[in-house]
Amino acid sequence: MEHTFPLLRLPENVIIEVIRNFAFIQLFEFSLVSTKSKDLVTSLGLKKSNVDIGVSNLLRVSVISGENYLRLTFYDEPKYQNELSPIDITLPVAAYVRYEGVRIQSSTPLNFSNWFNHIKTVFCFTKPRNIRFSPGCERFDLQLLKDTIGNIHVLFLNRRLTDVVSRQLLTQFNTPKILFLCKNPFEEACQTQQVLIQNFETIEFDDVYTLDDMLLVNSEKVRFAHPTTQNQFNRFLKHWIRGSNPRLQRMSLAIDNFDFVRGEINLNGIRRMEMSEEAKREIREKHSLPIHVDMIKIKRNDDIPAVIVTETRESENIHFIVLGGNRREFLPTLY
Repeated sequence: MEHTFPLLRLPENVIIEVIRNFAFIQLFEFSLVSTKSKDLVTSLGLKKSNVDIGVSNLLRVSVISGENYLRLTFYDEPKYQNELSPIDITLPVAAYVRYEGVRIQSSTPLNFSNWFNHIKTVFCFTKPRNIRFSPGCERFDLQLLKDTIGNIHVLFLNRRLTDVVSRQLLTQFNTPKILFLCKNPFEEACQTQQVLIQNFETIEFDDVYTLDDMLLVNSEKVRFAHPTTQNQFNRFLKHWIRGSNPRLQRMSLAIDNFDFVRGEINLNGIRRMEMSEEAKREIREKHSLPIHVDMIKIKRNDDIPAVIVTETRESENIHFIVLGGNRREFLPTLY
């Protein structure tokens, strides 16, 4: 005969000490038992959790705090397998623990909004969320998703999304702090530039771009994944020296025909400043750069210094870093 431990009959302070050692999946299941259990989990004040959301032909919600995590999947049942059928997130749905196939039970039927609100409450998060969109997301009503999820911090648009869907997502989820745009969904340059000119904290743009695009970027940090030329980068630096891109803190990009053996870049017409090895070492440490990279220091007309860091690899071999000011982590990881 199996014996159950009457946890909820213990004094409240004892219960809290017990559940404090629960894994997230145990905490979440416990929070669904009753209003009391939900309140007890909420009282732990788990405010350091990050929430990542993946939207494809199903929904995934991940709550992560250090090594502790909870990963839930919604709409992964056989009745939702028809990829052409829309999904109504206002109807009750089951939650499954990702990878383990464990179904989480609730005493009352919950739709996705109910589940999401419960997750927000028990894990005490109010910060904007990180969200990744992949093919299949068009099965969901995007406005309903936006209303349910609220403000977002990171928006990631998969390269395999259609241009129509990508444009719709950029319109619906239009206030991220960090944008990963893996493909340019616009036909007109002015439409692309309307995105680049927004004042994101960080933008990653993985398609062809022009010098005008570089000069219009208004983000603090930018990563251009598609290779450009030394000439285009050189022209950008000359504009920066004269005062362009005042918000820019860091730009990473790849340059075609880069001299990987010597790790050098040709800076025609740009004055270089002397740098000691100690100054280079400090910059490498501060900006988490490999110990082998070399760098060149330049200065803007208003005396703001910057370094051009060269790497001997075939992608993002140039990092342009403006020195001084507050620094944030360059790019987050979205699961």
